[in-house]
Amino acid sequence: MICLASFNRSSEGPGGLADVNPVRTRPLVGRAHELDLATQALRSGSTAAVLLVAEAGAGKSTLAEAIAAALSEEFIVMRVHGSPSLSNVPYGVLAPYLVDLPEDPTSSHIAILRAFWAQFERLREGRKQPLLLLVDDAHELDEATANVIVDLITANWAKVVASARPRPGLPAPMMQLWYDSMAERIDLGHLGRDDVGEVCENLLGAPVLASTVQFLWAACEGNPLLLTCLVEDARAAGILAKRNGVWILNGALATDGPALTGFVRNQLLRRTPQERDALTMIALAEPVSMEALEEDFGVDLLQNLVENQLLAASGGGDMLRLRHPIYAEAIRSMVSASRSLQLHQQLAWRLEQHPSSDAALLRRVTWSLESGVKVPERQLLRASVHAARTFQNDAAISLATLLAEGPARAHAQLAASRAHFNAGRYAEAGKAYAEAAKALSEPVRAPENGKSSRRKWTGGAALLHSLLDHVLESSNGTGKGSGLAPQEREAGEVMAKLLSLDLAGDFEGLAGLLEAPETAAAVPDDGGPARAFLLALRADVLRAGGDPVQAHGLAQQAAAYADMDPEELFFYPEFVLYRKVAAALDAGDWLGAEEYLAAYEAESGAGLMTFGGTVQYFRGLSRLRQGHHGEAFKVLRPAVEMLRLNDPQQLLEPATAMAAYAGVRSGETGSARAMLEGFGDPARGGSGPDALLAPVFAAAAKEALDRDGAGIQSLQNLVVGECGRLPAGVELQALSLWLELGSAAAAQRTVEHGGTMSGAWASAWTRFATARGSKDVRTVLSSGDYLRALGQMRLARDCYSLALSLSESSGDRAAARQAAAGKEACDHALGEKKSTPAAEAPNPGTVQLTRRERDIIALAASGLSDRQIADKLMVSVRTVEGHLYRSYAKLGIRSREELSAAGNL
Repeated sequence: MICLASFNRSSEGPGGLADVNPVRTRPLVGRAHELDLATQALRSGSTAAVLLVAEAGAGKSTLAEAIAAALSEEFIVMRVHGSPSLSNVPYGVLAPYLVDLPEDPTSSHIAILRAFWAQFERLREGRKQPLLLLVDDAHELDEATANVIVDLITANWAKVVASARPRPGLPAPMMQLWYDSMAERIDLGHLGRDDVGEVCENLLGAPVLASTVQFLWAACEGNPLLLTCLVEDARAAGILAKRNGVWILNGALATDGPALTGFVRNQLLRRTPQERDALTMIALAEPVSMEALEEDFGVDLLQNLVENQLLAASGGGDMLRLRHPIYAEAIRSMVSASRSLQLHQQLAWRLEQHPSSDAALLRRVTWSLESGVKVPERQLLRASVHAARTFQNDAAISLATLLAEGPARAHAQLAASRAHFNAGRYAEAGKAYAEAAKALSEPVRAPENGKSSRRKWTGGAALLHSLLDHVLESSNGTGKGSGLAPQEREAGEVMAKLLSLDLAGDFEGLAGLLEAPETAAAVPDDGGPARAFLLALRADVLRAGGDPVQAHGLAQQAAAYADMDPEELFFYPEFVLYRKVAAALDAGDWLGAEEYLAAYEAESGAGLMTFGGTVQYFRGLSRLRQGHHGEAFKVLRPAVEMLRLNDPQQLLEPATAMAAYAGVRSGETGSARAMLEGFGDPARGGSGPDALLAPVFAAAAKEALDRDGAGIQSLQNLVVGECGRLPAGVELQALSLWLELGSAAAAQRTVEHGGTMSGAWASAWTRFATARGSKDVRTVLSSGDYLRALGQMRLARDCYSLALSLSESSGDRAAARQAAAGKEACDHALGEKKSTPAAEAPNPGTVQLTRRERDIIALAASGLSDRQIADKLMVSVRTVEGHLYRSYAKLGIRSREELSAAGNL
């Protein structure tokens, strides 16, 4: 059973204790608006109290302390803590303040008020500030104490900050203050994902991988105290580990740790024994129908738990589960085996009368096994497959071992192979697959639909085998000899061959096989995962051929069919997601790509442990292609660490190369050089449709670091030499990096290649390469405006810089102003020039300018361009620019237009 008596509310002080200044402070995250609202209300004359209402752990006490800290110079702060043990004792929590009362303190309400006020007068020691009373857990106050606090407020003796849970809520006298407009009520919502990330960094003292933040945010549902418990337990268990300065979650969260179980046990202590039994039974069997529980607990009790937000109802209100999934996991970890068996015997026969989803079946199978109850083979297999598909890896593997030899065990071993693959244990995945391969090659006994059932299993098995083969070959060079002899036939053979061609980057061969008659015969379009697979591969062919826009459309179609088969074990949703995002990025649809990634993060749950590195890889590539090198490095550096642990789509090498390039371009040269050390053979970039991005970015990073021409030569070789024809997106990436590194030789080829590709990304580089070779100011300016509208701020800034130089040389002051304004806007957008408030101009008489600076300022003020000034003074244009910039700094101005004020210098 759950042991409740042993829990001590260590997070709270003894009921009734009070404190005076100094105020204790803790980091406040995500509550700035509420803090401002509360402090403004308390400083006003019309509001006497602020009422903070939120569920347990939402940060009410932390916000109350922050309010007190903000007002500590204006008020003397005292505290009262509500306590369930004193909730029925009149004035019990005020006892520390009532030392001067007569023997029967409850006989006079006025005596209580006077005694409390006398204690306050002694505590403030002659200071004149008014009283600010912090009341924590106000929902636990007895009515008499609540009336005293309200009297303090209405007598204008004190202002109050009170925190309470929505159920049972604030005492009626305090709620009346809100009804009478004397109090401001603030309901605290859940923290957002960015806020959770900030809390994690505060707790851990270092950056946290974005997918880890997403996973923790989903688990704690934005509850700060739950988040703290999860982080503490995960860190203590070694599940949350620091790798190269980044915290990464490398396994399932610990739900049996002392911090989480202590918090949940504290919540259960507040419920009646019957309510605790109901919550325990539902946690073990969820979801459970109301009908199955009515006889034991009654509808009123269950409905009360729903109203108190401990249970959530679905299915029209009939199916019940714990409101917080993490609560359910913690409760299950606290239930003894004997108690679990007792509850199972009490409820199991009712559960069998109701059909269950795959998720519910997995929970009930697990519960039955934990209780020592035998489970039918078909249920074990179905539960194992669902566990593998939903990334519950340990459950899938353990369930597979319970099946006897035969086809069912072979299928379960395939699920175990997928589970090992999920966890990044590729060698173990290979062994599990090898065990299943022989049985999977035999016909599957399925009387109702034998042929399609065999195709479904062998097709998924073949794809998983092909992917394993490539992963193992990429990691140790021995994939073909790893003992995974292909046993697939018919659809499986063809699908595996298609995937192998795609992963090898042989898009001509892939296009031919997709159109071959034997493919249509072996893999008919069934409107399910097979259709998604074929559409995704056709998207890769189109993208490699230079049409990412049409490829994007096909990948979107594929997504509708990717997850239609609950028994399929291949990563169809993630396989299609890769193609959607890659096509969107090649097309320059940055927002669309981010929407896909954000949607996957929100819906994938534990899948982020496997594919979180992939998500961040694409985010980093998007930032790079938009010219945000610093942001890209911040995303890619932790992504590399995640991919070292789990790299299902073989992106570690391109991610490392991209991180190195982003690092050197953002000034992190030491980190960039370290990433390039041991990078491997630049001609080998792993497997996958975009594998050649690895040598492309590696060559660019080395050139940016060394500037010896070797990287430029490598890029040139990749584009026109030894590697043959590159996929269109990879070739444009190579050309764009070649141009970024200052090589004019790539401009014409970029114009030619970009003109054959669809999408805004290719259009941007085509326009930029054209502008680079133009001497017409208006052409270059319009190119800058076009690129800026596309969000290509770095390219736009380069165009504006060129236009500024051309306009100053030609004396076109209007164009120069337009170019300078555009360049400054791009600087701000890139975060490379911070806005500063206009400073008061220095007194011209006190400015110390050299004679040369005075001469150049005078000529510039008269309207001469930099080139004309240089010719007149017989110096270089660069010298003129240097003198002007130094003079601007001394004069406190930023442009030529402000020189008129300096005309008397």
